[in-house]
Amino acid sequence: MKFKLLLEKAEKELILIYDNMTSELRYENGDIVIPQNEFVNWEPFYKMDAGKRNLVKIKIQLGLKCNYSCTYCSQRFVPRNPGDNPQTYESVDLDAINTFIKRFDTISIGETIHFEMWGGEPFMYFGSMKHITEQLHKKFPHATFSVITNGSLLTDEIVEFLFKHGFSVSLSHDAVGQETRGRDPLDNADSKRLLFKLRNALVPQGKFSVNTMIHKDNDSRADVQKWIKNVFGVVPIGEAGTVDAYDEGGTAMSWQTPEEHIAYRRKAFNEIMNGKLKPVQMDIVPRKIEGFISTLKQQTPASSLMQKCTMDRPDVMAVDLSGNVTTCQNVTASSQNMAGISHKIGHMDDLESVNIATGTHWSDREECPKCPVLHLCQGACLFLPSGSQEWKLSCDNSYSDNVVWLAASLYELTGHILYRIENDELPEYRKDIFGFNTTKYAVEDENSAKILAGKA
Repeated sequence: MKFKLLLEKAEKELILIYDNMTSELRYENGDIVIPQNEFVNWEPFYKMDAGKRNLVKIKIQLGLKCNYSCTYCSQRFVPRNPGDNPQTYESVDLDAINTFIKRFDTISIGETIHFEMWGGEPFMYFGSMKHITEQLHKKFPHATFSVITNGSLLTDEIVEFLFKHGFSVSLSHDAVGQETRGRDPLDNADSKRLLFKLRNALVPQGKFSVNTMIHKDNDSRADVQKWIKNVFGVVPIGEAGTVDAYDEGGTAMSWQTPEEHIAYRRKAFNEIMNGKLKPVQMDIVPRKIEGFISTLKQQTPASSLMQKCTMDRPDVMAVDLSGNVTTCQNVTASSQNMAGISHKIGHMDDLESVNIATGTHWSDREECPKCPVLHLCQGACLFLPSGSQEWKLSCDNSYSDNVVWLAASLYELTGHILYRIENDELPEYRKDIFGFNTTKYAVEDENSAKILAGKA
């Protein structure tokens, strides 16, 4: 689908035509802005019934129990599997663990393999995690490992274990918005000591990051980055974008009105234009801007675009300790999607039959092929059902975030600021990105107005 992009610089207008199916960006006269200069032999996008093979990433779901209750957590109301109980190293059912590990003898592994250990809070299952890691480390000496944690259950034993097996560690922390997650592990002297022990040892290896989420009550990346830098120094900040509205918690953290969406876009774009975000720390800056420009250079066809989560890929798999393959690591074999379909999509003993019947690929949604930020959003969450209120809110959240990255990418290319997108399929509040065509949206300050108008 083609979109007419209206940009401005010092009251001089530039009109571009963007095709989201071919990733061609052209001037109004038809000349291309960026000729294809990076040829890639693109494969069609991954069909979700393609089975699992040549695995390069396996997400091991240890269990969903957690000692926190984050407001927007996608796992909060997911039914747990029977027997989902935290275990110590001594109380683990070794027969069950050995059976699980033995299943890896018959599955198809790629030249590289990465294991992610998932909870809930993974360290509530440290006994299982330790046994599994030790055996996988022996079976796949070249494997790499990672874990995401809220940081509150660390012990010296756990830290030494992570060092021994070369784990990459990500701390889930929302910086200035941490109260939406729960108590701050940095308020506990021992947890803080152990977090900095991890930080100091792993940062030089590029294996420590702080992961945060952007939402209505934590909407300033600049404030997040400043807080993390003040506390942890210059460490990588991992970010998955804006929250999805899986339930009332995520719904409450979503922007609800056109006014709220436009106010967020103005703030986010202003922070980018003022240089408040430092790419050396926030990986999302180069990932979004350079990533989108790369799609133009390569003329990446939409037909090759995978989902944001990559769970539609045949070489990425989420699995529980019984060998059940699930839609992703945030659900269980005992849970169902909103249409009543089980999130158990197969088993390790028959990976060729894995079929993601619980999700909707972006290409099967009405909205996604008609969206100018398709290549930046990549379809949001695949198992939110089209037409639901949860999907609409999540889609709107992702649009408001990614249209800012689209504007930043186009400014990088042209020096002009995108202010409007014309297309009959877009509602007005998506066309009028920063609210310039209405009078009811208040500009925060004069400098913001100048920057957004392309006059500063």
